[in-house]
Amino acid sequence: MNITITSRKKDSGSAIVLVISIMATLMVIVGIALEYTAIVNRGVQRSNTLESAIAIGDGCIDQLFAYWRETSRGNSTIPMSTSYFTSIPLPTQTQFPTVPNFTAKAGVNPDTSDEYASNFTVSNYKVVAVDPEWNSLPSATVSPTPGIGQSTTSATYNYIASADVTLPALRGNLVAKVRRVFQKQQLSPWNWAIFYVDPLEIHPGPLLNVTGWVNTNSNLYTGHNTLNFLDKVTYAGDWFIGFKPGDGTHPEVPTSPTWPSNLPPARDTAQQPFGLDSTRIFSTTDTNPNNDSYHALIDTPVAGYTDPLASQRYFNQASVAISVDASNNVKIGTPNPDGTITPFAITNPLYLMFNGAITTNQTIQDNREQSTVRLATLDVSKLINPLTGAYKSSSFNGVVYMYDNSAAANGVGAKRGIRIQNGASIPNGGLTVASANPVYLQGDFNTGIAPPSNIGDPTTPQGIGYTRQPCSIIADAVNVLSNSWNDANSFAGVSSRVAGNTTVNTAIVSGIVPTAPVGGDGHYSGGAENFPRFLENWSGKSLTYYGSMVELYQSKQSIGTWGKSNVYSPPVRQWYFDTNFRIYTPPGSLMVYSYVKGRWSML
Repeated sequence: MNITITSRKKDSGSAIVLVISIMATLMVIVGIALEYTAIVNRGVQRSNTLESAIAIGDGCIDQLFAYWRETSRGNSTIPMSTSYFTSIPLPTQTQFPTVPNFTAKAGVNPDTSDEYASNFTVSNYKVVAVDPEWNSLPSATVSPTPGIGQSTTSATYNYIASADVTLPALRGNLVAKVRRVFQKQQLSPWNWAIFYVDPLEIHPGPLLNVTGWVNTNSNLYTGHNTLNFLDKVTYAGDWFIGFKPGDGTHPEVPTSPTWPSNLPPARDTAQQPFGLDSTRIFSTTDTNPNNDSYHALIDTPVAGYTDPLASQRYFNQASVAISVDASNNVKIGTPNPDGTITPFAITNPLYLMFNGAITTNQTIQDNREQSTVRLATLDVSKLINPLTGAYKSSSFNGVVYMYDNSAAANGVGAKRGIRIQNGASIPNGGLTVASANPVYLQGDFNTGIAPPSNIGDPTTPQGIGYTRQPCSIIADAVNVLSNSWNDANSFAGVSSRVAGNTTVNTAIVSGIVPTAPVGGDGHYSGGAENFPRFLENWSGKSLTYYGSMVELYQSKQSIGTWGKSNVYSPPVRQWYFDTNFRIYTPPGSLMVYSYVKGRWSML
């Protein structure tokens, strides 16, 4: 019995030990689970806090971008240092109402070593100019050096925006350091084959290959499968495979153009001329005649009013300004900021160069305008020294502004134009001709003698021994007249105005007559395929064109709509983007800017 009793006592003690061991193990497991849960909770809470901090930082970066872009647009031609952006306002509690006790400062937090210290919610809030490798500059007043592309006029200015966001979290504060690169990109519009500020319509009948970049700051309309894009196409609005509302000339079912398989048309940021927001600098309702539209680029300035485009006007950029009045009196001289011209002395080399190159009081019929047009003609061949092939005056900067000031400003009334003749050879450095009037460009231009393109080889648009020069024609409208043009025939029917093969190597800035609004007469703008205007029967004849077509404004003087009878038959369009423009730009300054939020990171 005693032995039996002893054995039971031992079994009972073992059970107790086992129970205690199990309970201890369970308590350890529960403790581990609780600790794990606490760790997970802390991790989740800190992860959520980090996401909130990043979101706040990104919101701050967006505000910095808006103010940086606004400031940059106000000084588009200046490489702006850090000091220009020190007055950007700080974010406020009302912008982040869900963040308790929100505070912000431009400098760093006072104590970053103590994670429990009382810190500003947002600190290090600023935009800093940096070099092309994003390295700091010596001081806040040093202008950033640009990253330069192939062309000396292409540049990118870099800035770093920062926002350090501090939020309370379990076991101390959490800091998210958000950084983003801002880039001000400067690019000549001559880098595009077609560049439009307004809606861009391209509806060719015969095959049209577009060999360079295409951009519109508005909507893109394409409706024919005869259109082949061979390079990048961008639009800031939307893209429609169809026709612009109001266009009553295209009853056919729209078809899609073609494009490289890896490069479909895509939405992109607007490329602002001169970096200026046109919706803010222009107004047609105030009394200022200098700020109505980008047409101011080719208009003469009016004294006594502010001029947002003063430094960009081609009148102001020209080294020679030529005016023709109602009585065909010609004035040749220096352009003044008030729109007047100070005549050259008759011994001035520039006067001597241009005086014999101008002929006035010639008249042609422009059937698109349904009117006669009085022309003043510039004979380019007479600007050239026959011995050296250079301009007769070394002080010529390559930009000439020529206009007839008796033209009706609204297009209703006296029709005036400028003609450019005998421009097959252009001296080194190129030529830019600008006018508030329409320009009529007659014959081969910038080709040398007998370009092979006129006899069937469009890949060679210049004659033997000639190097084509960077040129631009900038006008209210640009009309191309062929090598066979005859003034007298302009008054006859289109069958009597038979064109001849012609080659033109120049950039064109011109206005358009936009497609009718919905409910209007249904007229079509003519599209990019008719951006250079025609007045002849080009059937079976080729226009070989190397250049860049830029639309910045609507025409004011040549306001005749496209589509009238007895005007023209279209040429065989052998059109190419002139890749030389990516290295050599025409005389004068014409820039577009974009403001881009680049890569961003969290340190």
